[in-house]
Amino acid sequence: MVAVERPTIFHAPKDLLRIPFYLRTVEGRLLIDSSYAAEGARIGPYDTVMDFGNSRASLRELVPENQRLATKTDSLKVLGFAQPDIRRAMDAITNLANDPSRSSEDSNNRQEYRENLRNVYKAMAAEVSDWVWAGTEEPLIFAPKNGGIFVQQVFEEEGFFPSDFFDYRMSRVQKKDGGLMVGITNGENNPEISSYRSFVFADDCMASDISAFATMEMVKEALIVARIPLTKARVLIAISAATQRGSESLLSPETKQHFGFGDIKAVVGMPVYKMDSHFYLQHPDDRYVVGDMGNWTQPPTE
Repeated sequence: MVAVERPTIFHAPKDLLRIPFYLRTVEGRLLIDSSYAAEGARIGPYDTVMDFGNSRASLRELVPENQRLATKTDSLKVLGFAQPDIRRAMDAITNLANDPSRSSEDSNNRQEYRENLRNVYKAMAAEVSDWVWAGTEEPLIFAPKNGGIFVQQVFEEEGFFPSDFFDYRMSRVQKKDGGLMVGITNGENNPEISSYRSFVFADDCMASDISAFATMEMVKEALIVARIPLTKARVLIAISAATQRGSESLLSPETKQHFGFGDIKAVVGMPVYKMDSHFYLQHPDDRYVVGDMGNWTQPPTE
């Protein structure tokens, strides 16, 4: 396991005087220079940009068979290990994503994809609910758009309220040198992060650990500004498909020491053992684990 590296964080408009050459400003917000980002990357505008450099490159490597998770740990619960329905749902999603005769542009295919994913998210929601009830504080749930839109929808169907969610969008941007950045755009009228002590990061899938890590940086910053002891915070990470190496990074002693939270745990549908050069989730046989979640989870056409 590589040592955890904190990203370099740039906030608009606070840090406009110290932004690096690959960022520029438009109306007080940050844009990533398109000549610095890989083709097709969303360049902004963003409220915050976190640059992780190449610190997560090693997470892409194939996990050897003798190192692959086979059971839950104290910090990580894998639903698919004990629930065959979760394994079947994730297998169906993989089959849809890799079948050249199926497409996210087909309404019926999207419906099938969504229904399988719904089963996974419902199981995740039940785990989050149990975790919430085990504590004494109402949670603040971070489900970043776009992929988190369907996550939030299913969670609300399972009893969570719209007011439980922090409204924000996260975009992973790969640089031409292979490094990674995260661009963050916050919604309006969000609750004060520092008013909470229990935090849930609930996302569609996790390749490297940067989206969850960046979200925990947001929580840490808000608590420090409000002078809230970091040990008062607890975090649950809930993901349908998550890389083993990314999960291990988030749950490592180094990460826990960096954030100083009272507890960090994770629950995932199924583990993933490999990523391609663009950090897309892959099975060991090179099939993609999921499709483009933003496209595949769009509501079917009436």
